[in-house]
Amino acid sequence: MIIYYIIYFLLAVWIFKGIYNFLRAIIMRIILYIRLTKICKKRGYELIFPRFIFASFLRTSRKPDIIIMTPETDFFVRIMTCRARLRVYHFVNHEWFVRVAKTALLLPFLQGEVTLHRHVGHMPPLEAEGARARTVLLFNPAPLSVTFAAGNRRELASNGTDFEGWTTFNGKGFAEFLEGGG
Repeated sequence: MIIYYIIYFLLAVWIFKGIYNFLRAIIMRIILYIRLTKICKKRGYELIFPRFIFASFLRTSRKPDIIIMTPETDFFVRIMTCRARLRVYHFVNHEWFVRVAKTALLLPFLQGEVTLHRHVGHMPPLEAEGARARTVLLFNPAPLSVTFAAGNRRELASNGTDFEGWTTFNGKGFAEFLEGGG
């Protein structure tokens, strides 16, 4: 009988964690949009949403999620949604990536991270036109780490890292970049 209670408890924790991660991602996305709207209004930038603001939760598209037009540059932004914190993204090139889900072990006799599963994803090329176009890969919420292939080694990406025509940012880093003049 006690085994049923343990199973119900673990199931409830698993469901709660999924709901928590999803709600956290939605709230962080709303905060990002509010912050970008305020920055664009303050600095006089034009902000365009070609897709529904939560469309990137479901799938990527050739259309950008956000377009920000500044006097010097037009930013075509693709948002990558990372619903759980312990995710690692590794980009092989500008179209293919591997998303690795990890979990932390907090057992007294065994501590560290364990890989749960891997997912190979395809990212279609982004429609970005014009000589002033700059493509941005925005992670919101941010994953544990983002790496990309550089020859035979991996490079860790941070805010402002350029990789095969993309510039990577997390939400906070991109907002601070725009506040500083873009």
